[in-house]
Amino acid sequence: MASCSECKWFFPLEEDPGRGDCVQREDDGKSQYWTAKPVSADKAADQCASFQAR
Repeated sequence: MASCSECKWFFPLEEDPGRGDCVQREDDGKSQYWTAKPVSADKAADQCASFQAR
């Protein structure tokens, strides 16, 4: 089972490596931008559509 910490979009926090941000590039037709949402490093990534192994 893959976890968020194994994804190339996961960036751990310096003060707590067990938590981090899932950073995604979004495109709404007019512009492109980055979004970040907080996640736990050990969260299961089996159902994540944007998971990509490092």
